Amino acid sequence: MDDSGSDDINVVSSDDDRDEDDDRELIDDDDVIVSDNDDDDDVIVSDNDDGVTDEEEGDVEVISTDGAPSDHGSPGDDEVVVVESNVLVEESSDDEESTDGEDERGQEAEEDTVEAEGIRAQSAADLQVQPATSVTDRLSQPGPSQNPPQRPEGITLVQTPSASGENAASSAPDVDLPGPSGSQNTPVAGPSSSQTQNTSLNDFQTPVLRRPGMSAVLAAATASSNESIVEFRSPKRRRIMSPEKSTDKGDGKSTADEDDDDGNNCSICFEPWDNSGKHRLSSLKCGHLFGLSCIEKWLKGQGGKCPSCNEKAKMKDIRVIYAKAIKMMDTTERDRALHELEKEKEQRRRAELEAAQVRLQCQQCMDEGRRLREELDRLRGELSSMRSHRGGGVPLSQASQSQPSSSQVLQGRFTHDKTVKIWEGGQCRVLAHCPSMAALVMSQPSANRLFPGYGVKKLSCLDFKTSSYMTLHQKALRAISFHPTVDDGILLSVSMDKTVKLTSMLTNTVVQTYNTTLPLWSCEWNADNQNYFYVGQQNGRVLEFDTRNTAAHVRELNEEGSKSPVVALQYMSRNINAAFKPGGLIVGQLDRVSFFEAKGDNEHRLHILPLEGNLTSLNVDPSTRHMLASFRPTAKHPTVRHQLCELTSTQALGDTVISCNGVHTFHGGRAQSVLGRTMLLPHPADESRLLVVAGDEQTESTHLWDTGTSQLVQRLPCQGVPVDFSTFTHNNKTYLAALTDKFLKLHRWN
Repeated sequence: MDDSGSDDINVVSSDDDRDEDDDRELIDDDDVIVSDNDDDDDVIVSDNDDGVTDEEEGDVEVISTDGAPSDHGSPGDDEVVVVESNVLVEESSDDEESTDGEDERGQEAEEDTVEAEGIRAQSAADLQVQPATSVTDRLSQPGPSQNPPQRPEGITLVQTPSASGENAASSAPDVDLPGPSGSQNTPVAGPSSSQTQNTSLNDFQTPVLRRPGMSAVLAAATASSNESIVEFRSPKRRRIMSPEKSTDKGDGKSTADEDDDDGNNCSICFEPWDNSGKHRLSSLKCGHLFGLSCIEKWLKGQGGKCPSCNEKAKMKDIRVIYAKAIKMMDTTERDRALHELEKEKEQRRRAELEAAQVRLQCQQCMDEGRRLREELDRLRGELSSMRSHRGGGVPLSQASQSQPSSSQVLQGRFTHDKTVKIWEGGQCRVLAHCPSMAALVMSQPSANRLFPGYGVKKLSCLDFKTSSYMTLHQKALRAISFHPTVDDGILLSVSMDKTVKLTSMLTNTVVQTYNTTLPLWSCEWNADNQNYFYVGQQNGRVLEFDTRNTAAHVRELNEEGSKSPVVALQYMSRNINAAFKPGGLIVGQLDRVSFFEAKGDNEHRLHILPLEGNLTSLNVDPSTRHMLASFRPTAKHPTVRHQLCELTSTQALGDTVISCNGVHTFHGGRAQSVLGRTMLLPHPADESRLLVVAGDEQTESTHLWDTGTSQLVQRLPCQGVPVDFSTFTHNNKTYLAALTDKFLKLHRWN
């Protein structure tokens, strides 16, 4: 029994086996035992089938209470407790029962068990259950026949100590409690008859039964006394254990820890690698990490491939990594943001390209409309002129005859001065003039077979003698250039070997070398900033370099443009006093010409110029800001064309549109197989006028056109196809140099 001091009611079920110690055990399901303890409020209900076994203080205790007992043992609101079979109502004392009394009560309990089997047949109708009456009153009242029932000797009432601490050991009169339906009343075995005779029924405490199950038993017993009380037994309580929650504490590891462990394990043996020893951290050239001993065994037996990416690997590709731990930074969000940024930039570039094309179409439509209006005005003038002279004797041919040009043909011409043999084997391609050294520099292959390659040879403009040769590149040079405003003797050269070199011609040493990924076709200095220069690639992109950055290029232009090679680059400086003020880079590709307007802060805006054809050369005159574009023959244009253009800047739809107007087109021969260069030369007799200088493959000569008269003014034989031109001044004389694949032709203006 649990004596804890409260009046709660507990329902328990006992087992068949009972130890011989002081713990009380109840057997089977037929005997219901309700017990009230002084020290707590629990009432224990237990079922027994085989009768009451030997127990410490008695077989069964029944006490029902609705509230806490008073100090004098006065009952509260009583409820009826109904039991099925052998029921013992007992008030147990805490400490006053002796061991001798326990042995005597055990012997009497065996005798009462035999008598109880005969009483089971008595009907339960003899006992009438009345609510709101105490157990003591019911035990003292007679049955329905007004005769008190005969008490079986086995039923004993034992008084338990009251709240005031008094002990009562005397017994009470016997009580008949109902058994199963159709059976006799079952006697309840008590301790001893000597103690039972001295017990008064008024001394019983009737604490309140608080269990909800017992209240249900009372209500059912009131409704029908003939029902079996087996149906009103309190349900057994089942303890439901809640499942244990999974946690990351203790021996378990979180997902992050498992990921860290996976990142610190060898992917071959799944064991952690070491920072020393045979299983130390190592990697292959592909970058995957393994234990040293594992990857050595793997490469020996698996055909020499990486376990992770299946890339070919050898034993010499194993690289030992000296690190204590490896942690990876989660850059998913950053990479996603950078990817979105690149997408936005690409969309912006495409939008700018589409806008440039729309502006070009708009400009072409405006030019076409202006040309049609001029043509209409001219035809109207001719029509009115013919009507006025109808019958006047003026011939129709004279009326339609165009007016003669008002431009004068200037006196003077170029004469051959000297021919210099550069290289007997040919393959000379480009030519440049260095003002600080008063020398011409031209490209040629190396004359020494032990040191192959391509370089440049210097020619003095004072005595027209070659001085030295220096090898620069492994493959042919495609372009060379000196800075137009800085006389420092630095030569910029690009080659098909994918390298850019800056060479000091004063000391014949290479100052800086830049490596690129594709062959290079052209180069040009920034005339507004001496630190920048541009290089044209084979894929159509333009790389911008800064001489202060010796690692790589700083910017790319024309990323969304055509993929054809950049055959020519020309830079036009900004001039606020000129008609065309903007400055920028003119990019000439095989299939189109673009102008990248410099907007400041190293930003450029793309403008597509309305020029069509297969471009071979571009040249800009900085004084007049005119541009010369040369094109190969096509089916639409069967001859070589040299188109002189004037750049224009207009406002259209609230935006600046840069375009070009054709001033005049000069026609050459019908064949061109070499990407020869052309140039605009200020007229020696009048600097406001220009001379167009171009080579002709059919006649192997140099042609000169006067832009003032639009006429071919001179042909200069060259003993080969001219591929590049340059001009310089010496002793107040203007010289024109024409380079062929073997010779350099020098012509002087007279």
